[in-house]
Amino acid sequence: MRAISASKTSSPRDERLRVAVALQRISSNLIRAPHHSLGHGIEAALADFGETAGVDRVLVSSVEWNGFGATYRWDRGETALGPRAQETLKALLGQLALEETLVCGSPKELAVAALAGGTLPAHIGSGVFVPVRTERKIRIVLAAISRMPRSWPAELVQATVWLGDMVASALDRMATQSSVIKEQEKRFHAEAETRRLRDQLAHAGRVTMLGELAASMAHELNQPLTAIYTNAQAAQRFLDRRPPSVAESRAALHDLGQDCRRAGEVLGRLRQMFRRQETERVPLAVDALIEHVLKLLHEDAVARGVEVVLDIKHPLPPVRGDRVQLEQVVMNLLVNAFDAVTGLPGTREVTVRAFGRNGAAELAVLDTGKGIARGEQERIFEPFFTRKPNGMGMGLAICRTIVEAHGGRISARSRAERGSLFEVTLPAMQPAAEVVGGKS
Repeated sequence: MRAISASKTSSPRDERLRVAVALQRISSNLIRAPHHSLGHGIEAALADFGETAGVDRVLVSSVEWNGFGATYRWDRGETALGPRAQETLKALLGQLALEETLVCGSPKELAVAALAGGTLPAHIGSGVFVPVRTERKIRIVLAAISRMPRSWPAELVQATVWLGDMVASALDRMATQSSVIKEQEKRFHAEAETRRLRDQLAHAGRVTMLGELAASMAHELNQPLTAIYTNAQAAQRFLDRRPPSVAESRAALHDLGQDCRRAGEVLGRLRQMFRRQETERVPLAVDALIEHVLKLLHEDAVARGVEVVLDIKHPLPPVRGDRVQLEQVVMNLLVNAFDAVTGLPGTREVTVRAFGRNGAAELAVLDTGKGIARGEQERIFEPFFTRKPNGMGMGLAICRTIVEAHGGRISARSRAERGSLFEVTLPAMQPAAEVVGGKS
């Protein structure tokens, strides 16, 4: 029978002390081990215990198909098992219906417990088998095994049980922190997906809105194209004169160049609005943003007979945001205001106000339309809610999504005198220097 210690001269008291010190060391190492290296920590703990206890093999293994998916094992060098022997050992552990610690000092005892008298693998002579109880209720066994029959003192059996408790704590810690990491990853992916869907929704809204503005834009583009054609004909007529009128030809060609530049600006604004890109937060001058949108809508306002009043109170603080998305908000609000006054008798007026207050940039769009009906103020920003016969009901929902994503808020109400008032508040930058599209 093999002694528990590698040293034949050690007393039982010395052996108990060695095992107790090893357990303290194992406990300390497992507690200090970071989450990503707990698997290595468990294997090191099994090796430390195996060497100290003088056994040939220590392993921790799930005995269920849906177990924790890993077997932690230490083998004394000359007793390392091949793949087939490892599977045989795991199958044996699966047959142990352990409710409490099982101690077997000989193959015969273990055969009775596990195989009802069957034959055991040659590499198992005796062992202590401890049910490891984790919070996940998975059947796990810690086994300390010797190749030869031997006695297992009560102190060593208890030490093996304590080792099982330490391993259970480590496995629970691994599972808990893995769950936290998985939840964090899920939340990160969900937030990224939300941002992606929001950008897609905003892009779809821009395309839909620009489809409604196609006729107006075609008219705006038609003006410089007509002027280009007219100036080109005029220059040709001036050059056909006898003698040629060079000065007038130069003037016509200069105007032709200016008209070409204007047509390019129209196309550039269209291309910029249609382009789909990732959200880019940069410092923005709100007044420049408003003026750019008003240029886009100028021809639409003229065609509808709408008078646009611009009221910007400087200094206007800059904001940080995605320029295209915030321009989309302003454009949606203005197009809605144009729709509200189109076809009405009297003055068709839309006012755009912008000012700074309480660390924020505030934008307001006022119209002289019919106002917002009672009961609709709470629903007006809901998706698919619309008062327009051919509307999709997405414009204001998109506006709210974009504004709130920028840390701001948007609201709407009827004006006391006549029409509607839409207000957007965006947090101002602290403090900003030069910003995109001009200075604040």
